[in-house]
Amino acid sequence: MPHRFRAALTLVVALVALASQSAFALRPDYLLFTDPAKRFSVEFPKEWKWLIVAGSGEALVTFIQPKSEAAVVVERFRLKQKLAPNDITDLFVQIEIDVLKENQPKASNFDGKVISQTGHRTAVIDYTRPGLGENERVRQYSYPIGDSLYRATCMALNSAFKKYETTFQNMAESLKSAAELEAAPKPKS
Repeated sequence: MPHRFRAALTLVVALVALASQSAFALRPDYLLFTDPAKRFSVEFPKEWKWLIVAGSGEALVTFIQPKSEAAVVVERFRLKQKLAPNDITDLFVQIEIDVLKENQPKASNFDGKVISQTGHRTAVIDYTRPGLGENERVRQYSYPIGDSLYRATCMALNSAFKKYETTFQNMAESLKSAAELEAAPKPKS
């Protein structure tokens, strides 16, 4: 019986993931991914592949361009303290940069700012890091909502970054938190 239960649970998770991928997005040529636990959703180019990183503790999904020229990692973390929009300041940007420097000691050329994006105050941080044969350029969008911090980390080889910059921005702008998903109008049956 436990084996059947596990098989049924695996099937349900696979069906939810499949349904998440095939949902309609607002932008043409994009699909909507919704985290199976409904912690966030994000639109992504329909030809890109996605992969949920299981066992990471927090929600984490990676979107990969078909030729592996670019990728976007979306993650959600629980915060110990709720943050309000007015808490997203240059100090918040500097804290995010410090975390990046600690986790990626070979990264360099950090530049960050606060922008208003789709009703959110968002920290946007650009930096470079070593890649295979060529440095990668990375742009991280960070915004907290209540007790959750959402990050969209967008990366491409330095020489290809401009090619994907609009895609990165579209994906970051489409990122919706759990609270925003709950507040969205429900389709009528």
